[in-house]
Amino acid sequence: KGGGPIRGSWPRDDRALASAERKELQERLTRAGFDTGGVDGRIGPNTVSALRAYQSAVGMIPDGYASMAVLRRLR
Repeated sequence: KGGGPIRGSWPRDDRALASAERKELQERLTRAGFDTGGVDGRIGPNTVSALRAYQSAVGMIPDGYASMAVLRRLR
């Protein structure tokens, strides 16, 4: 809508979490006190909400994105 170009590089080393990693993320969030509504490996609204709350609590940008960086931090 008339704005300037997007500046920044594409996150080439970022990948989507595998099913087992999504389940691990949900388990770890729940154990840390952030309720995901269950562990099913699907990143739905409850998981995104829990993820945002966790990110805010630890000083990360609360974007709700289930990334390897978040999973590594939870580990």
